Amino acid sequence: METKRQIKLNYTQEFKIACKINNLKPEELLQYFISHVSFYAFIGGNMEALYLWATTVCIDFKEVYGGEPQPVTDHKIQEISLKYIKKLTALNMDDGAYKTLEYYNGISIMKEWSAEMLPFTDYELQIQISDESFLDLTFDFNLICRMNGSDIEALLQYFINRISLARERALNLHQHVKTDPSTAFLLLLISKHVSFRNKIMPQQEMYKKFTLQLLKLDEKQEGESNLENKIRNYNVFYLEWYNALNKNVN
Repeated sequence: METKRQIKLNYTQEFKIACKINNLKPEELLQYFISHVSFYAFIGGNMEALYLWATTVCIDFKEVYGGEPQPVTDHKIQEISLKYIKKLTALNMDDGAYKTLEYYNGISIMKEWSAEMLPFTDYELQIQISDESFLDLTFDFNLICRMNGSDIEALLQYFINRISLARERALNLHQHVKTDPSTAFLLLLISKHVSFRNKIMPQQEMYKKFTLQLLKLDEKQEGESNLENKIRNYNVFYLEWYNALNKNVN
């Protein structure tokens, strides 16, 4: 049996809170993130918002931490890559294509590219994050990490570290402040992804209670001019919600 490389990720308190409140296991959220990183979005192609936010996390990570792209010396890989980059570029430049059709064509081209090139690469297809948990690493994710010179473990840790419901909620009441792509991805995932449609959350009454309290807190925070104070107040609230769920939800 092939041994998978194991990495060690540190789940921050805010990451745990976000997962618990949204009824997600940490490894589920990480897998959703990896699966939505898109090379076509990376080169400016039209993709759904979830793919754009996930890919933006990779771009931001590169801007913050840098990285040396790994040069491609294998002529076969160079040949295959050039062929599919030309296809994606042509698709991106086709102004007459419907956005939905462009989206599906982009995914189709990436699947073809993956099938043709993977046998010649040393890409990791799976990575272990605990004794029982594994993450599947997509072709797009591997490709962007190689092109950016990004370490997989460091990128995943960056995604975890940037998740903050409190900061995002506080920013919503502030103007001219950039939304964080990691948390934006999480919130859009919960609200739009097909896996979460009609999903019944445990302890519905508790969710109703805390949602109403959150709306009341929003009203109070409108009079607070200091962003850090807003974030601190929301942190206290979300921690209380998290603790209540841990106490009452099996």
